[in-house]
Amino acid sequence: MIETIHHPDDPRLAAYRNLRHRETDHGFIAEGGVVVQRLLKSGLGVHSVLIHAGRETKYLPLIPPDVPVYLIDRELGEALAGYDFHRGILAHGIQPTFHPIETLCQKTDTSLALALVELSDPENVGSLLRSAAAMGIRDILIGPRTISPFARRVIRVSMASVFRHRFYDLNSPIEQLPQLQASGFASIATVLDDDAVPLIKLNQTLQHEKRILMVGNEGNGLPADVAAVATHRSTLPMKNQTDSLNVSVASAIFLYELTRGGDLPDDNV
Repeated sequence: MIETIHHPDDPRLAAYRNLRHRETDHGFIAEGGVVVQRLLKSGLGVHSVLIHAGRETKYLPLIPPDVPVYLIDRELGEALAGYDFHRGILAHGIQPTFHPIETLCQKTDTSLALALVELSDPENVGSLLRSAAAMGIRDILIGPRTISPFARRVIRVSMASVFRHRFYDLNSPIEQLPQLQASGFASIATVLDDDAVPLIKLNQTLQHEKRILMVGNEGNGLPADVAAVATHRSTLPMKNQTDSLNVSVASAIFLYELTRGGDLPDDNV
């Protein structure tokens, strides 16, 4: 199903139009050779693949025969997308549905999950997901006002770890966290409060085999009412009058400490 297209207004290209200023409808866009190859290997559905003419030989062996492949010249691709995707390949993926929280409540193989609440920066979310993947953490809860993990920039920064995480809808954390806690999860709110448990001592206070690390907005942190529902509050002590770290950096330190000493799964994410 390989077709060469010569006009940017061709309706088959609608999903790829003006990507610099918007997200695509009815799915997501994967960008670049490495990310698209990982998408094709992930088992997620793919609507179509867009390739600069002349580069198709490299990618065609990886693309299932029932997936439409559209070839366009580089200049047309730049006019279509609104920028020069110089790696020469985009894919329009089918976004999976988030799992309900009840599914996570029933899981017995999750020792640590990550909850993102009100994170709006795609680079922070992408970096966080990549760090979570590196620590063997597969289960990610997406809270209110958090950017979609399937936003194009998030996918790219995460280096496609998005395609192997399991996502859960944490749309009402104040109501849903007690459900998770009743099923055996401890919830850890990351805060800057002086009276919170320092990270290095956190594991000494945790008696739960299942834990959820909750991180909040880049500027404001976790909402106070969400943090108040948590079973634990922890902070990262800092020196030299440093008041905070970038959320993706601080969260990576928390994730490392919470998984330190355990065996990371070989191919969990």
